[in-house]
Amino acid sequence: MKQHNPPPQDSAARRILVGYLGLYPTLLLVLTLLGPVTHHLSFPLMVLVEVAVLVPVTQLVSFPLIRWLLSRLERA
Repeated sequence: MKQHNPPPQDSAARRILVGYLGLYPTLLLVLTLLGPVTHHLSFPLMVLVEVAVLVPVTQLVSFPLIRWLLSRLERA
């Protein structure tokens, strides 16, 4: 039977770097774009709306993009 090896785990420092590089610009963009829409909401509701947008964008777009960019830089 063929054994499936899991992909190697990134170091904690690399995961933190990906977090910072992926989250900061995405957070700035989301806050800027949603500011006019959420400014009248209560603070907890405003945060809920922003997080509802932020989490999928970071997980599906920003973090994979940063991982790809870092891997390209490491090979260069």
